[in-house]
Amino acid sequence: MLLASDLISTPAFVYIEKIIQKKLHNIRKIQDCNILYPLKTCALADVLRLMAPLNNGFSVSSLFEAMLAKDIAKKNNVIHITTPGLRPDEIENISELCDYISFNSISQWKLYHSKLKSEIKQGLRINPQLSFVKDDRYNPCRKQSKLGIPLTELLHELNDISSIKNISGFLFHTNCESTDFNDLLETVKHIEAYLPSALKKISWINLGGGYLFDESENAEVLTETISLLKSRYELDIFIEPGNGTIRDAGYIVSSVIDLFKSDNRVIAVLDTTVNHMPEVFMYQYKPDIVGESCNGKYKYILAGASCLAGDIFGEYKFNQPLKIGNRIIFKSMGAYTLVKANMFNGINLPSIYAYTLERELVLKRRFTYDDFISRCVVKKNVVKRKKVCNSCS
Repeated sequence: MLLASDLISTPAFVYIEKIIQKKLHNIRKIQDCNILYPLKTCALADVLRLMAPLNNGFSVSSLFEAMLAKDIAKKNNVIHITTPGLRPDEIENISELCDYISFNSISQWKLYHSKLKSEIKQGLRINPQLSFVKDDRYNPCRKQSKLGIPLTELLHELNDISSIKNISGFLFHTNCESTDFNDLLETVKHIEAYLPSALKKISWINLGGGYLFDESENAEVLTETISLLKSRYELDIFIEPGNGTIRDAGYIVSSVIDLFKSDNRVIAVLDTTVNHMPEVFMYQYKPDIVGESCNGKYKYILAGASCLAGDIFGEYKFNQPLKIGNRIIFKSMGAYTLVKANMFNGINLPSIYAYTLERELVLKRRFTYDDFISRCVVKKNVVKRKKVCNSCS
């Protein structure tokens, strides 16, 4: 198998370009919709270059992401920013880089709308106050949410969109890893019930992300939602498929570096760590791996190499016993891995490989000690030595 190749030095992050391309081609079948890829999911420059010709643009959440998107963007790509963290010293640069901005609050709109270049299309992020995500850590519509203007507050602020000058669109993002597009249709109808006159006065709406397109059983409801907005309000529609684009294209490849018993369980220590896949620890979920077997005879607790006690991936069964040096391959790791990975304990980040459209395995980046010490504010090869007094020499 490709991912078990000796050409891969572990730990490694491997992405498969063909899967990314196929996902984007499938998403592009959606009619009357502009596709924006959100950099927060995976911001590898070569991945973005692969996506740029197949997308209408990128969505970003910071100045640095906007700068990266601008470096990658093709002539017809647009850049859309929304963030709760606009800074006064960055707003001028953001205005130069971005084509759309969705203000996260009325107060930020009041602070910055007059500082933007006239060409940038201004919008507001709405919190529809309609929750579908059970875990509040990932629920944009939780109580006291920081993400967007509560719909009831926005209704109070403007009975008519003309009370806020220059606003040409709305953005909302209400879901997380959902496969049910009925949630999206319900959200649109909910907003429509509150803001029918406002929808008639804007020209675009961004439906955000949070949906897994390939796994959905009712993708036709997305088409229905888009048709509703187009037919009633003649809006330009944007969607932001991030996880649904990149998740299944990425793998973490690791090696077993130790095996021992602990309280009647065999621990297999890997040369990777949950700090390379932080969402495993944050969500407390057991990731899927290649070669696991529900009825396997041999059971192991797979553990990471850091000193964190909770650096555990879970218990897995295999048909054959593990040996030191065996490869363990984590599936569906394309999203929220490298963008969140860290060097806790000084453990190196995974090397980055691409399996290209030409079916070549290419090493894109190998991290080194220099990457580690750069975060520690250490200048390379500079060591402070104590001065030796003459009387002691």
